[in-house]
Amino acid sequence: MKDRKIVLLILALAILSSACSRAFDPEVRTGSHFRPANGHPEILVSAISFVDDENNPVIDVSLDIIEGSLIYRERNGIFSAEAGVQIDVFKVIDSSDDEFQRVTVIRDSKTVESTHSGVTDSRDVISLEERIRVAPGRYRVLVTVTDLDSDQTASRSANVRVYDPNDDIPNLSHVQVRGEDFSDGSFSLPLSTYSIPGRVDTIRFEYQVTRPEGSPPLRVTMQLRKFDSDTSPPRPMSGITPSRGSIEYRGINYSRSEIIETQERILEQEYGTITIEYRTDRPPRGNYRFEVRVAGPDDEMDELFKARDFASMSDNFPHVITVEELSKPLVYLMRRREYRDLMQIEDQDSLKRAIDRFWLSNIGDKDRASRVIEQYYQRVEEANKQFSNFKEGWMTDMGMVYILFGSPWYVERSLDRMVWIYGYDRANPRRVFYFQRTRVNSDQYPFEHYILQRHTQYHSVEYEQIQRWLTGTILSRPI
Repeated sequence: MKDRKIVLLILALAILSSACSRAFDPEVRTGSHFRPANGHPEILVSAISFVDDENNPVIDVSLDIIEGSLIYRERNGIFSAEAGVQIDVFKVIDSSDDEFQRVTVIRDSKTVESTHSGVTDSRDVISLEERIRVAPGRYRVLVTVTDLDSDQTASRSANVRVYDPNDDIPNLSHVQVRGEDFSDGSFSLPLSTYSIPGRVDTIRFEYQVTRPEGSPPLRVTMQLRKFDSDTSPPRPMSGITPSRGSIEYRGINYSRSEIIETQERILEQEYGTITIEYRTDRPPRGNYRFEVRVAGPDDEMDELFKARDFASMSDNFPHVITVEELSKPLVYLMRRREYRDLMQIEDQDSLKRAIDRFWLSNIGDKDRASRVIEQYYQRVEEANKQFSNFKEGWMTDMGMVYILFGSPWYVERSLDRMVWIYGYDRANPRRVFYFQRTRVNSDQYPFEHYILQRHTQYHSVEYEQIQRWLTGTILSRPI
């Protein structure tokens, strides 16, 4: 009984740390999302039920650890960090989902070594893949990563339903996602995130269909669907707050979508567990769903459905490197017409010269301009790391305020509201920004999406802050 209580406590902590509601075997998977926590390892986890080459049911666990979230020690010019990994697999042993039995524990460790101090801020990942053989049933996979220098931990949990490959009814697995790089498929990595990294050229979706011996043919339909979503920079702080029905407020409209690609396959000769792959070029920026439907020749069989949602971000996300990536965040500093003219420049060299002219003509001093530019784009990248959801973090309301004003001095949170305070006077409306959460995040809507409550009183403070950036006084007077 004591062991069972410990297991339940571990699982309860994992559920709280994941900060979103969970349900067993949801039809749509969304992948993991970045949730930076100062001093703690940042991890991304995926767990998918599959069948191996020997027809045994397995759970494929993929883990990514963000390198820059670990604590590094420097010794003889080498920066090193080490993380301990524990994967616990629990089987659900009653229908109420509150009793578990630990069936497997896997322990491992990962070490990062680099001669470059920039590794402490790196968004590169350390990857670990484990294939765990299990019996059919329902499982919860708990992954815990411990920074062995600071002893800080982070946990993520995932729920998995494992089907029996010898069932006498058809089954459909969840979708695994892998990225292929260098255009020739020579580099492959598991993708556990909602955001597809920019270095990925081709996305490969893989899933399994079980067709029992002697059963009727199955029709497998695959579609790549693009959702209507907000892809624009936010409105000025002193403007009008987006209405509840607007796409800016909703973020993604799942009821409006466009079919980008579709394929169909008929399973007539194949029996047993059939592995199917679907490859596609990484699509343009936006929010997508790859979905699979399996149906029989008549209405006697219930249609099987699984899907994987994902976002295609800018090429170097979360970094900003290309001139196009450097130009877009200037929307917060430029006049509307000036920004529109900048966005109409197609030649890359001309665009770069225009960006340089903008900074130098405003700040004047080349050295000071260089330091201001560095600070500005550091905040853009940090906003990408902290606030990205269905679009890059710098394009969110919180990203906008963070880039202009930096980290808040204090933060107050409630169920659906967040307050950022920049100063000691809580009553000063010029130094307090209110954000309203549009919708509680869940497995089906895994986004922390907050809208700034705009007000005309922000006009002057926004203008003054922009002038600090344009004159370079931001270096000595940040707010």
